[in-house]
Amino acid sequence: MLQSSALKPYEEARQGFEKGWNAEPPRSGPKSIIRNTVTQILLSEQPQEKQISLQNQLRQAQLVVVIGDPALEFVRDLQDTPILTLLAPSAKNLPANFTGIDLRILPSRQLEAMSLLMPKLHRIGALYNPAVSGQWVQEALMNQVSAVETLLFRKVASPDQLPKALQSLSNAIDAYWLLPDEMVTNPQAMEQLRLFSMANRVPIISFSEKYLKAGAAAAITFDMDDMGRQAATMAARLLAGTKPATIPMEPARGLRIIANTSAFRQMGVPINEAVVDEIYGEERQP
Repeated sequence: MLQSSALKPYEEARQGFEKGWNAEPPRSGPKSIIRNTVTQILLSEQPQEKQISLQNQLRQAQLVVVIGDPALEFVRDLQDTPILTLLAPSAKNLPANFTGIDLRILPSRQLEAMSLLMPKLHRIGALYNPAVSGQWVQEALMNQVSAVETLLFRKVASPDQLPKALQSLSNAIDAYWLLPDEMVTNPQAMEQLRLFSMANRVPIISFSEKYLKAGAAAAITFDMDDMGRQAATMAARLLAGTKPATIPMEPARGLRIIANTSAFRQMGVPINEAVVDEIYGEERQP
């Protein structure tokens, strides 16, 4: 296992993988599973002069699990070794010996999670740059959930268009959906969104926990532990002889809802706390 660094999300995914791996039953065959055969390597701790020998070591492995973009880039040129990727946003257009978990949550699943969190949610709005998020928006429009009656998407092709686009959503939405689009997630845009949210009592629902500090009221994000377990199941298939080319990139199956419950209360927006996995600001339970 080649892990980019000891960042918290990477560590959580690694720990989930190890739990899933140790739970896998032994399998017979030319590539049988033997417990405790995972070698963890932190790429960030490898000196430059040892990187060639590390490349050679990885070429001899039956399978390499990479966590994070730096680790992916390090193994991108390996041609014959099966590679399984996690938490790697740049995992696109990879060779046939690569597979892994797609680092995105389907729009329909995000909408379902929002509906569970906010029982009175009927109208959702979002700003987006067509060049970046156009396909995402089309997918969302084609896969709406029954509880959401209206999806209002406003195109923003330049920063100066943002204020007018936001104004068009006033009194028209119950929640704002923050998309992974630099046009609307940069610090200046986030400040405008925060002010809009407060003035209109419209909670911002983010795709990442880090935007809670910037004003989002909730984040619908990956369950890192479950992602690691999911990867362990895929790894078992690969070691049993299944070719990576026959295993498509899988969407992450587990979600977590992290909510700033005090922000919802201040806005007078009721939520279903039973579906909240973590309350923002509280220490996470092991």
